[in-house]
Amino acid sequence: MNVFKRIHDIFSSNVNHALDKMEDPAKMIRYTIVEMENSLSKAKESAAQTLANIKAREVELKTEKEAVARWEVRAQLAVKNGKDDLAREAISEKQKAGAKVTALETEIAELKNINASQEAQIVKLTEKLEEVKGKERTLVARAQHAKERIKIEKQISSTDCGAAIKRFNEMEEKVERLEAEAAVAAKNYENEAKFTEMEANDSVDKELADMKARLNGSVVIGNPEEPAEAPVSQAKKG
Repeated sequence: MNVFKRIHDIFSSNVNHALDKMEDPAKMIRYTIVEMENSLSKAKESAAQTLANIKAREVELKTEKEAVARWEVRAQLAVKNGKDDLAREAISEKQKAGAKVTALETEIAELKNINASQEAQIVKLTEKLEEVKGKERTLVARAQHAKERIKIEKQISSTDCGAAIKRFNEMEEKVERLEAEAAVAAKNYENEAKFTEMEANDSVDKELADMKARLNGSVVIGNPEEPAEAPVSQAKKG
């Protein structure tokens, strides 16, 4: 198989595959925007839920801190009144509340870190979404242009370049032959015009000579432009 023919077949196959796989650019970009909007909505919902959890944990933290303070007061009161058993119970409850405070503070810190990450993602996603929306028309136009280029390349690749070049060369040769024929015809016409002019001039000269001969009453012999001899008078002959 001819190497160039093989390259042509491979290229044509690749172009057709790319063209078949390419979807409507406008629909693809619109779908991408919708997906980004959905992702942004979910991110905002998740961030809002995290904030709600933080607030709820902060309420619990406040309650447990109040419990620690309250059990501290009760333990001191029990000690003052010599109630060691009650003091021990109060201290135990205080320690439990303190452990909850520590756990809640840790959880709240983690939730705040998560929320900060969520807010950063929301900002980035929002900026990217606005960028895509701002460039939507341009992106659609560029994608459509790329698609049209693929079609054009497909048409070019499907053309037999060798045959096209051969036809062009043949047409060029025909044009050159026509130009040569036109030049010959123009030359022949120019020569014909010169001969016609010379013939016309000769005819005029002859008629002029005849007219002069008639007027002078003699026949011109030789060059018609030479003056004719004057006629000899009868008187001299006598």
